[in-house]
Amino acid sequence: MDAASPRKISIGILFSQLGIGFLTAFLFLMFSDFTSAKSSLLGSLIAVITSVNFMNIVLQKRHQEPRKILNSLYLMEAFKFLLTGVFFGVAIILIKAMFFPLIIGYIVAVFIYWLSLLAA
Repeated sequence: MDAASPRKISIGILFSQLGIGFLTAFLFLMFSDFTSAKSSLLGSLIAVITSVNFMNIVLQKRHQEPRKILNSLYLMEAFKFLLTGVFFGVAIILIKAMFFPLIIGYIVAVFIYWLSLLAA
């Protein structure tokens, strides 16, 4: 049996994050209101967008020394945290998202991301 390519695994992870994000937003819509659902979906999208950026950089085909790869991963992860903070600021200040649903949507999508990496 052939192992899945890293690109296919990455796309699967992103679709899993989107799926759980929509499910979480739907649950907020059913049990709360539209603003909560929108905020939850925004939180999930923040996780997905930062994952796309990270995966895009990681999947580039450049041959480097292991030490340079490790340093690049540290820098990319730091940039991912910075980007996440900026997106949270935009969502809360400019879009007026509700914090609790926003953070729940983000946490659920990040949990799926890490769970998928463990399973892959």
